[in-house]
Amino acid sequence: MVSMRKSRLGAWIAVVALALGACSDEGAGAGIDGAPGAGFVDSPAMGSAGSMAFDDPAMAPPSDAIAVPGDTGGVPAVDAMPGTGAPADDTAATDDTVAVADMPPMDAPDVSDDDFAQYHDPGTGPWEMGSAQECKMDPSMVRGRQNLAVFRYGKLCHIQGGNTRIQNWSATKTLGGVLAGRASFLLSDVERAGPGTGPFLHEDRVTDWLSTVRYSIHGEALLSHVMSMTAYNSNLAHGSKRFSYDTVGTREITAIVDVAMAALDQLGGAVPTEERAFMQQEVFDRLGMEDSSWPGGTIGYGWTGSLEDMGRVGVMLVHDGWYGGERFMEASWVYRMSHPAHEDANTAYGQLAWLNSRGGGTSIGAREDDCAPAAFWPSYPHVGSEATDCRATTGDCSQEHDVGVYSAQGLGGQFIAVHPGLDLVIAAHNATNVPALWADVRPAIVAMDPTFTGDEAAFCQAYGAGDYAPDLLVPRLAPEG
Repeated sequence: MVSMRKSRLGAWIAVVALALGACSDEGAGAGIDGAPGAGFVDSPAMGSAGSMAFDDPAMAPPSDAIAVPGDTGGVPAVDAMPGTGAPADDTAATDDTVAVADMPPMDAPDVSDDDFAQYHDPGTGPWEMGSAQECKMDPSMVRGRQNLAVFRYGKLCHIQGGNTRIQNWSATKTLGGVLAGRASFLLSDVERAGPGTGPFLHEDRVTDWLSTVRYSIHGEALLSHVMSMTAYNSNLAHGSKRFSYDTVGTREITAIVDVAMAALDQLGGAVPTEERAFMQQEVFDRLGMEDSSWPGGTIGYGWTGSLEDMGRVGVMLVHDGWYGGERFMEASWVYRMSHPAHEDANTAYGQLAWLNSRGGGTSIGAREDDCAPAAFWPSYPHVGSEATDCRATTGDCSQEHDVGVYSAQGLGGQFIAVHPGLDLVIAAHNATNVPALWADVRPAIVAMDPTFTGDEAAFCQAYGAGDYAPDLLVPRLAPEG
């Protein structure tokens, strides 16, 4: 079991207050680190967007009680009984959805780890620079001036503005999902003999693993609620949950780190059970991330990393957890990160990652891009959700390929955009938003696409509908209950 970590409030109160003081109602060009319905913009006190880095463990984000707009006041402990939780915010998804097509379940193909060996990545070595022909990309056609790097087929295809290394803010949330996925995978061979044993699963209760729950969450909350930012609700029933952004991670989402560290005790010291040491050894080192640090305490923010390190995380994800010639985390864990967890609360959020949607998304990170496929499950209801359809408000739920675009997003425009159907990852610092980032890179991709050869309108029609996925070498399989 996990005991409460010592809080390190002092230096971070000023930092969080500074960030929160920079809120605006629009949040354009500022990432998504805001309260529900609001976003952060840069302020003169912060300097350039996202440019504050914190590498000293003594400056770690606090592990308890910081109040944020839309949060529950960072209550450091919760009575682990049904009915607890924070007041809901006003960003609930509505039931005003259009009729959608019923989709018969497709026959699941046989997939093994041998199939993933087709994918390429740098492992722990340096990035290999891909030529225009190897990357099927014309770098001269990339628009915009923001710092960005494009990775395709496991190679670095283009970088502009230098390999900048800055604070990635809420992109840390997705990194936290990676940490949890890695920990769960390492427990795959541990026998599950009841609650709180074996690998931790999305449908486990938080209280299965933690005797003391120091977060503002419902006593019956599942790990899937925690990672989808819905565990705070007083009513977790389908149709009653609301999404509220856990800005600094102290309300609920960091509970997944506590669960992971508690579960790893079963390995008897084979891997570190201190969160920073685990992140360093099992994530940064294994992915070859030499320019990254994380001070611990929260997964709400704190990851300082370079574009090239962001690309390593993205390439591992775009290959469904396969990296360096071996399985890094289960493909099913990546699938649940990259698909809606609870459509009744938010169609644009999975498990610690933002999703491209077709309506029904809430909070500032929910943006719709018609020239990118949406993240839908192949059939409904699905594991973890009683939704009867994808809750699209534009179009329907049908798609030929399960290749919805998803992303890590942080204050100031720190993004990792993942395109499974194109074996493509775009990492950016100080960008505007994920659709705008894709619009800047897309002409370079379409120009050398063997099917559409520069016809961007036709490309968008096919790719946006999920009907074009030329580089999905291994089918993505939806987990079953």
